[in-house]
Amino acid sequence: MKLCVSMWSMHRKFYDHGWSVLDFLRFCANHGIDCVELLDVFWRDIKQELPAVKQFLAEHSIQVGAYAVTNDFVHEDAKDREQALGAVLAGLPVAQELDTRVIRVFAGDAKPDIDFTAGFQYIVDGLRAAAEAAKERGLTLALENHGRLAGRGEQVEQILDAVGSRSLGAAFDTGNFILVGQSSLAALDTLLPRVVHVHAKDFRPVVGDEGYPAIDGTRYQSVVCGEGLIPLSDIVSRLQQSGYAGSVSIEYEGGRDEEAGVIASLNALRRWIQTSSVQESRGV
Repeated sequence: MKLCVSMWSMHRKFYDHGWSVLDFLRFCANHGIDCVELLDVFWRDIKQELPAVKQFLAEHSIQVGAYAVTNDFVHEDAKDREQALGAVLAGLPVAQELDTRVIRVFAGDAKPDIDFTAGFQYIVDGLRAAAEAAKERGLTLALENHGRLAGRGEQVEQILDAVGSRSLGAAFDTGNFILVGQSSLAALDTLLPRVVHVHAKDFRPVVGDEGYPAIDGTRYQSVVCGEGLIPLSDIVSRLQQSGYAGSVSIEYEGGRDEEAGVIASLNALRRWIQTSSVQESRGV
């Protein structure tokens, strides 16, 4: 497996402090981070920025573990669903330019008048078309567990089964399951053979209005990996035992300084990976 950092970990640097994709990559290069996850939401002018980003990646031997697009197929209006598909299709050539084979995607979330049953076919139709286009380019889509329609392991599994394409796998977000009342280890039991990308993040419960609301009313705040409730060391061990060879991308969303949070999370993940490797070599 390849340890990676998602640029979403620096989203406040982008939105509040004017960071660019190159600024993020400079941070990574300065800290010896050689694998990143880039997102379509962070381009200000992709035509101008992409050549410079590609040059920086090559000069600093930084790999792109995944490219993420923002899409939502859960709309009654066909034009809105076409727009969601268009977002995914537009990301495919960018992923190729960045020399990555994995594109992280969403299903879409529940709307007041659209539940899972109603939205399921919209999701399947959209992802089936997107997966076919990805297959033609030799790429793989990674569906993230996110929201109430594709937040649980069995929901993701149901969507993958219905789409029925080897060009669509699971992007396993370690933190998001707790927001829909599911253990991440239980979800891993369901999805492990189909995981093609991983988000490593940790959550702990908080009082007040901060953080993300779970379906049971509890609110959770993102923290440095290892400081919350998510059994990340066990997840890392399971992934290694399974032979998972994809990226494990840190997605830090905590309230402290983003740079410090990423570095602390990286250090924790490195320790767990090293410990798991030693145990595996000893047959533990």
